[in-house]
Amino acid sequence: MANHEIWEHQGMVVDFLVSEDVMNLLTVNTSRKLSERTPGAAYPPFVVSLAGQASGFMPATVGGYSPLSEQMKLEYKAEEFGNLMLRYTHPPTGLAVLVELHTVNGSAVVVQNTIAINEGDAPLTLTQLSSALLQGVASDGLLAWNDANKLRVHYCRQAWQGEGQWRSAGIEELGVYRTSVHPCSTAFHLQSIGSWSTASYLPMAVIEDLETGKVWYWQIETSSSWHMEVGYRAAWSGDAGGLFVVVDGASERNTGWSLTLAPGERFAAPRVAWGCCEGGFEQAVAQLTKYRRSELKILPEGYQALPVMFNDYMNCLWGDPASERLIPLIDTAAEMGVEGFCIDAGWFAPRSGSWGNGLGDWRPSADRFGEDGLQGVIDYIASQGLVPGVWLEMEVCGEDSALGKMPDSWFLLNHGERIGGGSRWFLNFANLEVCAYLMGVIDRLVAMGVGYFKNDYNACIGAAVANVSGGGAQGLLEHSQAFYQFIDAVRARHPSLIIENCASGAMRSDYAALAHLHLQSSSDQEIYTLYPSVIAGSLAGILPEQLGVWAYPWPLLFLERDTPELVTSDDYRARMADGEQTVFNMVNGMCGNLYLSGRIDAADEFNRHLIREGVSCYKDERDFIAASYPAWPDGMTRFMDQEGWVSLALVNQDESRALLMVWRLSSAQAQHAVRLPEGCGRQPKIQQLYPWKRMVAPHIWNAAARTLTVELSQPNSARVFEVQCI
Repeated sequence: MANHEIWEHQGMVVDFLVSEDVMNLLTVNTSRKLSERTPGAAYPPFVVSLAGQASGFMPATVGGYSPLSEQMKLEYKAEEFGNLMLRYTHPPTGLAVLVELHTVNGSAVVVQNTIAINEGDAPLTLTQLSSALLQGVASDGLLAWNDANKLRVHYCRQAWQGEGQWRSAGIEELGVYRTSVHPCSTAFHLQSIGSWSTASYLPMAVIEDLETGKVWYWQIETSSSWHMEVGYRAAWSGDAGGLFVVVDGASERNTGWSLTLAPGERFAAPRVAWGCCEGGFEQAVAQLTKYRRSELKILPEGYQALPVMFNDYMNCLWGDPASERLIPLIDTAAEMGVEGFCIDAGWFAPRSGSWGNGLGDWRPSADRFGEDGLQGVIDYIASQGLVPGVWLEMEVCGEDSALGKMPDSWFLLNHGERIGGGSRWFLNFANLEVCAYLMGVIDRLVAMGVGYFKNDYNACIGAAVANVSGGGAQGLLEHSQAFYQFIDAVRARHPSLIIENCASGAMRSDYAALAHLHLQSSSDQEIYTLYPSVIAGSLAGILPEQLGVWAYPWPLLFLERDTPELVTSDDYRARMADGEQTVFNMVNGMCGNLYLSGRIDAADEFNRHLIREGVSCYKDERDFIAASYPAWPDGMTRFMDQEGWVSLALVNQDESRALLMVWRLSSAQAQHAVRLPEGCGRQPKIQQLYPWKRMVAPHIWNAAARTLTVELSQPNSARVFEVQCI
């Protein structure tokens, strides 16, 4: 007879059913005693499949997976320092699976590592090893699991220049419903294929139980293909069942992955962080935020905080740098209080032609920087007290580059051909010669004085890489791991170096990447009024202190880039005279890690003052931001909802203080009531923080409703408020 064995961490209660050689996961909850309508169904905390073994019969759900995990026997379990280790074996095949559940101090999060080992005498071909299987999600309460008032699933759509688009839907709306008296054959799937791991969705999701006030959450950490599935698993006889979540980055059915293990070999699935707590979506994000901070790399040597960087690309030079354009920008950036200056794309290309074709050689242009060359510009940046930075795209090279003439072994291959083409072939970081070459490039640039690299990634590898390890999807997975090992080696060699992660914005913003890199670009979004939706949504998936957010006051727009004289025209100056566009931009940038751009060298004195004040305000608040948690008083704003208002709060852990960002988009309403977080009390002290003592927005507090009504007289305007909760 099976017994219950409870494992607890930070308010989470994980209930296993245990017998002599079985240990199956029954429920994950916040309570020991559950009021359940339906008896639970227990399964091992993983799914594994082997070629030649039986597979399931329902392709839509976990029922379509192999029953192999259920046939495996628990060989041992061990608990040490709060962590739980489970080892399962399958004697007929010699397969063993090790499940490591690591607790995270101070956070209701468990990190699961799932490892398959071939302990037999013959090769085994894995066709799936899930990263996690959570069973018994939202199993308590009086309402049925498929009741329209029971569950909401929160997930995030991504697009180029349109990241952070959260959606929320009921379980039936997402396609999970009973169709007969037999087990459920439907499921909700999220999936990404290729190396742009966050191009379609963020690799995380949240299930909220509206009835019980509890929430479940998870994220998979891989820069390769991944898949998530939410469904209902039920017994063929009786009424036992439960909601499940399967998360994997290694599945033939979902991502085309398989791997043959020789005797003695092992494979570790991409890791997953998962948890459960009381509350709703914001509380789930808070727990994941705590966990992400525990994984964050330490600051570079010599830094107390990451510097405010000016980058010359967005709404500025658009990849066409030259000394005569850079020097005025460098001078103005220093005057504004910026701490670093990054020369973006084009520094390596001749003035004529496209900069994209020569990627990979990373030699300074001979005709952009005058007699002293790029070295002279870098020296000038440093002379202004700024950290010099340059843009790279380390992982690719163009067909026109000298690097492109290296042997095929230097490149990723599939079907016997190099992956990519034109301006971008992908380099093979499993090749030590490639690593040595790129390390040489970095050494050379660091020796010139570069202290900041913006590493971009503007193309996506497909589903497979043939010439890395096992090939196929496994080759793609191992390639990404090899690149991050290279990044770790760079950081060890140059401990004061700062490395930003960019992938056409945030097309590769998973925490496999962000565990190794300091910063993540939030977006390539060029239109400042479209940005608040992106920023607010992105903060649910990326730490505020890691999320690089553009502020581009006095912009030279993309379609006007060939007429740079526009930004000094009388008409342009008249449009910018009230400062509202500058303030809106600076409010955007204060939501994370400020990236300043725009033709600030052409700005009038009033707008320069607003920029300078915004940079100063951000620097005063960045330590607070780096310890804050996001909250969304108005919920998530959809990208195309441009007729309303947006609000975002960055709140400290005890909710005693908050920074409140309020944007009026194109709304016809000049006033808007923002409901403040619960912890703010009935009489908070509220003041406008930016702009300070000018352009003051009237505002009034309603203690009974706990709302702050803000008046912004013009569409497309914004302010920052400080809320001290007493």
